[in-house]
Amino acid sequence: MREVRALLALAAAVLTVAASLLASPPPARSQAPDVLLNVMASGAKRLNIFIPDFTVVAGADPGVLAKRVPEVVGADLRFSALFSVVSDPAPLPVGDAEALRQRWSGAAAAGAHAALHGLLSLGGTRATAEMRLYDLTSPELRLIATKKVEMPVAEARRLAHKIADEVVFQFTGEPGIADTRIAYVAGRPGAKELYLVDYDGAGPHPLTANRSVNLSPAWSPDSRSVAFTSYLGGYPYLYRLFAFERRPVQLLAGYLGINISPAWSPDGRSVALTLSKDGNPEIYVLTVATGAFRRLTTHSGIDTEPSWSPTGREIAFTSDRAGRAQIFVMDAEGTNVRRLTGGGFNTQPRWSPRGDTIVYTSRQGNHDLWAVSPDGSNVRRLTAGPGDNESASWAPNGRHLAFHSSRLRGSSIFTMLADGSEPQPVPTQGGEATSPAWSPRLP
Repeated sequence: MREVRALLALAAAVLTVAASLLASPPPARSQAPDVLLNVMASGAKRLNIFIPDFTVVAGADPGVLAKRVPEVVGADLRFSALFSVVSDPAPLPVGDAEALRQRWSGAAAAGAHAALHGLLSLGGTRATAEMRLYDLTSPELRLIATKKVEMPVAEARRLAHKIADEVVFQFTGEPGIADTRIAYVAGRPGAKELYLVDYDGAGPHPLTANRSVNLSPAWSPDSRSVAFTSYLGGYPYLYRLFAFERRPVQLLAGYLGINISPAWSPDGRSVALTLSKDGNPEIYVLTVATGAFRRLTTHSGIDTEPSWSPTGREIAFTSDRAGRAQIFVMDAEGTNVRRLTGGGFNTQPRWSPRGDTIVYTSRQGNHDLWAVSPDGSNVRRLTAGPGDNESASWAPNGRHLAFHSSRLRGSSIFTMLADGSEPQPVPTQGGEATSPAWSPRLP
């Protein structure tokens, strides 16, 4: 009897394994980082990835998502500056291993290092995409990673962004930044609203519509809310809105004088800001849960524009305490103040999420973006006209920056790599656009 039970258990185990093999390729520990390292070691600057149209395996596709989703994925990967993308409008047949091998072999012969195969299931209002990554540098054209992503059909672009971010994660160990947004200010003198747009300029729409002047958007680390200064009550008070929730705007600071330049602490519990309630613009820290304020600076000069280090232990800020406006750094308690910049007129410090760089705006004729290490070394210029280039905001990966520029007549939003290369405009609406704030990765 014991032998019979053992045989039945063995048979059940075999059937379970066989069923899993038929349902999907065998699970594979991701070896994608090794592929990227080997490709870069060969002298290539980018990994060439082959992306055919996705294969519809269930449901109808009246919205042509099998073509639209891989197009957006390809654009996201090109923007990352890590990939070159070769598209193919011919989807792969379902369950044809030999056809798959032939397509991958042809792509590899043409110079592709990797391939992305998307299997799309559509049902009702939901879309599920299974992404399969292949290493085309290996003789066996091995599968190196798989993952399923599900989203509403109405959010097909976001589905594509999440797939692109997963591809970046598989190869680099850090998620991409495609599923992010950029908040910005747009309008005319006397009426400026906050707007929101995908990182690539898709889907712009207003965040405020109070017909007042709204300035200086700053994302909370959980990407749920945006702190900003608004004159909607007649004075420059600090508010908080919830970008993706139907909740009323909250007042964070409404003191006599100015309530400006919000900057969330990395843990999201506090907001550093500038208040002049005691007569002179000074930097304070607001504990959001209790409404308690803590003053950090006490100087006859103007102290403003705080920016937290990613550890939360230091704050960069602008001060004219030494004459002209310069960039300073202090400990989070307001102690150990040291000056980072020398010549010129320097403002708008923005601390990198990686912690190794502070970008700022320097006026030396035109306004341009410069960078400096937190210890004051390695000062370098990132932009050199045309027009003015100001108000940088870091992407959550610390590899890209958004900023506003007048290089194309009027002010508009641009992105570029952190070394100043590959600038490109971000389509917006609402008039001249300024003060971009790049969101954290969305949940």
